[in-house]
Amino acid sequence: MEARNRSLPDWFTRIRTRQIKLPRFQRFEAWGHYQVTALLNTVLQELPAGAVLTLDIGEEEPFVSRTVVGAPTEGERVTEHLLDGQQRLTALWRSLTNNYTNRNYYVKIEEDEETGNPFYAVSYSRWEKNNKTYPLWLNNPVELWNYKYIPVQLLCPNHESESELKKWAKEAANNDMDSVLEILEIANRLRLLFSTFNIPFLSLP
Repeated sequence: MEARNRSLPDWFTRIRTRQIKLPRFQRFEAWGHYQVTALLNTVLQELPAGAVLTLDIGEEEPFVSRTVVGAPTEGERVTEHLLDGQQRLTALWRSLTNNYTNRNYYVKIEEDEETGNPFYAVSYSRWEKNNKTYPLWLNNPVELWNYKYIPVQLLCPNHESESELKKWAKEAANNDMDSVLEILEIANRLRLLFSTFNIPFLSLP
C-alpha cells in the first residue's frame, strides 16, 4: 500500500462538505495550542506533517460517526472515515477557519531565531467580557500590523479568505497603498504555502 497525495484545500473541501467523518471509536480532540502552533510552523517551514489513514466507505457507513469539530453537520454523502490524523486535520481546520472560541492564531512576520525562517506562528488567548472580546488590540487590524501579525484565517485556502484578506489589508494599512501592497505580497506568499501543503494518506478499502 502506497501513500497518496492530497493537498490541504482538498482535505478542507471534504471536511466542509462532510464527505469525511470520524468513526465513533476515535478519541476526541486532544491537542493544546502549543501543538496547534507547532503544526502551523510545520506548514510555514514546508516540512512534512506525516501521512494519515482513511477508510473508504461503500454504500453504508460501517461505524457510527461524527464530523470534525467545527465542521458542518450536513452535506454530501460520506465517502471516507478518518482513522488516523484527526488531531492534525482538526488543528489545521479550526485554526485556519478561526473556530477556536478562546484563542486566535497569527503569523508573525519576523525571523525565527531558532529556524531562521522569516515568519512563524503564534497564538493569543481570548476571552469575553461585557460583550467585548479581549485583548481589545487583537480586534484592530492597524494594531496587529504594527506588531507584524497576520491572522491565520486570512491565509485559509478558500475564496472567501482571499476577499477578507484584501479588506483586512486596507484597514491594517490605513488605506496607504504601498503598505497594502506590502501586506498582500507577504500574505499571498503565506497563502501559497497553505494552499500547496500536501498531507499524504493511506486508504483502506
